[in-house]
Amino acid sequence: MAQVSMARRSMHDTQGGVAIETRMPFKVDFIFHPLPRLCPAFSRSPRLQRYNLSLTATSSTMAQTQQSKDLAAARAKTTFPVIDLTRYIHGSDQKIARRRELASLVSNDPVFASEKRIGLSRVQDVKHGLAMSLRLYQLKEKHNLSKEDMMTCMEFIDEYLPVSLHESAFIPIIYAQGTDEQAKYWGPLAEKHQIIGCYAQTELGHGSNLSQLETTATLNKNTDEWIIHSTTFTASKWWIGGLGAVATHALIQARLIIDGKDYGAHGFIVPIRSLKDHRPFPGVKVGDIGPKAYGGFSKIDNGFVRFEHYAIPRENMLMRFAKVTKDGQYITPPHSKLSYGSMVLLRSHMVRDAAMDLARAATIAIRYSTVRRQFNVPTSRKDASNPSLETQVINYPMVQARLFPIVAQCYAILAAGNKMWSMYEEMLAELMKGDVSSLAEVHAISSGLKSTCTTIAAAGMEDCRKLMGGHGYSYFSGISHLWSTYVPSNTYEGDNFLLTQQSARYLLKQLKLATTEPDQVTSFSKYVIKTADQDAFHAERCSVQEGADWLRPEVQLAAFEHRAGRLVADLALANLGENVIWSDLNLECWRLCHAHSQYVLARSAIEGVAQAKAQGLSPATIVVLKRLSDLFALHTIQGSLGDYLEDHFLAPKQCQLLRQQIKSLQEVLADDMVGLMDAFDFPDHFLNSALGSADGEAYQRLWDAAQRQEINQSEVVDGYKEYIVPILTQHGAAKL
Repeated sequence: MAQVSMARRSMHDTQGGVAIETRMPFKVDFIFHPLPRLCPAFSRSPRLQRYNLSLTATSSTMAQTQQSKDLAAARAKTTFPVIDLTRYIHGSDQKIARRRELASLVSNDPVFASEKRIGLSRVQDVKHGLAMSLRLYQLKEKHNLSKEDMMTCMEFIDEYLPVSLHESAFIPIIYAQGTDEQAKYWGPLAEKHQIIGCYAQTELGHGSNLSQLETTATLNKNTDEWIIHSTTFTASKWWIGGLGAVATHALIQARLIIDGKDYGAHGFIVPIRSLKDHRPFPGVKVGDIGPKAYGGFSKIDNGFVRFEHYAIPRENMLMRFAKVTKDGQYITPPHSKLSYGSMVLLRSHMVRDAAMDLARAATIAIRYSTVRRQFNVPTSRKDASNPSLETQVINYPMVQARLFPIVAQCYAILAAGNKMWSMYEEMLAELMKGDVSSLAEVHAISSGLKSTCTTIAAAGMEDCRKLMGGHGYSYFSGISHLWSTYVPSNTYEGDNFLLTQQSARYLLKQLKLATTEPDQVTSFSKYVIKTADQDAFHAERCSVQEGADWLRPEVQLAAFEHRAGRLVADLALANLGENVIWSDLNLECWRLCHAHSQYVLARSAIEGVAQAKAQGLSPATIVVLKRLSDLFALHTIQGSLGDYLEDHFLAPKQCQLLRQQIKSLQEVLADDMVGLMDAFDFPDHFLNSALGSADGEAYQRLWDAAQRQEINQSEVVDGYKEYIVPILTQHGAAKL
């Protein structure tokens, strides 16, 4: 692997002439865009120069294999400046350089070494997670890391740590939902990690149903305290990240009770463990819930807590919105759903996270499919320089049909994630001023996108594993750890099926608003206005006459809008039926939510292309982004053809043209696939994959990983005398 030692380097994009300056007082043990150094024969290629960031690296000492040649050749075919897309994904050159510095900071620290993370007991796992947490905070102090730096380091550590929720939920919620005085008091304590917090909503018996949480906070006017109590066994908080071992405080969601009246769930800062000896306070029973499925989340201490009439000060209730005075007066918040703000924050993060995590799996699969050769079967995409070799797996149309849409999904979800985060920040600024006008839309869109995007990402990761054949099932492929850590995202922060009802309810309200105040319908719901004239709406037909028409953004969006509009109108009609119960319409809600979210994704991808053009990205980059946007839209429409044929919006001929256009897009994108994934700029340490490394040496790295395993450090396995000998000699020793 290429290694770099530097005090200060200047990275330079040879296409744009933009210097990227970075300071790295440590060794870089991964490759950024290494091909020109590893493969001098290709370094003169103008296309490969687009990878060249002038980061001096020593060449690999191993002889170049066919695998590394194949990956180099694939990079040489890239039609756009890769650094352009890296800027599109991560921002300015300065941000890219900073990410690389932080990635190196993590990858060169032995505490974060991936080899130390497997084969541990539950106690060892949690202790290792605590060690990584401490090291993270030591690096923060040593290198004066900002909040953004900290989140980036946590990303590259690639484990949910005991302090992850402290950073991503506890601190932000204090500032978002606490008063100025509360933020001034609790914020610095948390930021200096003089206290460690977690966010505790889910209970043993309730998760998504916030209104039915059983933990109560009852005001004692005589002592000016809240009495936190787990009213039943199932009221125990459960699954709370950071609570099992490290948290000293918890941000508890509990039902607020004053004089016997229930005011619903509110947030309270609750001390859990003593700052002197870390023992739980009297009235608090706390612990770890144990190992999780598939070995995921192994380093984080998901915990439980039960309260037995536990008193905390009245001022520990977060009171930016709802307030309770000393005499027990409850002051109503300006909006009944303001407590949902914390969930919106976490779900907004999850959309972009879905793109980045899926992109990691796709990077591994694309690279391995490029260097993996199977069978001498001719394909239309030929490897002219190696006619006697087996066919590269990535050249098979079936592989392209399964893999390339996943890459398009990465970029579409990324665009939606950027849009979602922008909407959240605007909403938060408005909330601070008491303006709640955007809360309903942001909550509904974040709920729908969380459900749709995490579903796509989890399924896509597993598809990437399958695309890699038998080796994909190896831990060293890098996908098993990624998937086992990611897949619970389909459940936490709102079950993906149940969550769809929130988006559906919101769209029904928008439909009703369209009939009375159409000007008040929100931006992403404007399509419901057309459904007011049902005759005209049902007469709508797709305008596609030839295959190229499918590449027009207005044609794509018209299809998504029609589908979502019809489903919201159908749901409204069904909801008016005699003796209809809302829960009987769960499936209709699910269909509508995903139709709406897919529209948001497609529209975000299209707008992302326009934004990239406005940012001055090269014409070649705009072309490839447009192709990805098209592939996402058409592949998504193809997955729901039944909805479009059901009301004759599409004709059979148009469906045929759609499939032909998808295949054509996959063919023209084939040369850019390696470059599209290189643009995410994932270092090898972060991918943690023998099969997806930047140098393409998949088989050598897989072999080496196996040789390093403890079980292979002795020729005779531990347990031979105790177990193998008795097995072999149970009926007498064989005489051969």
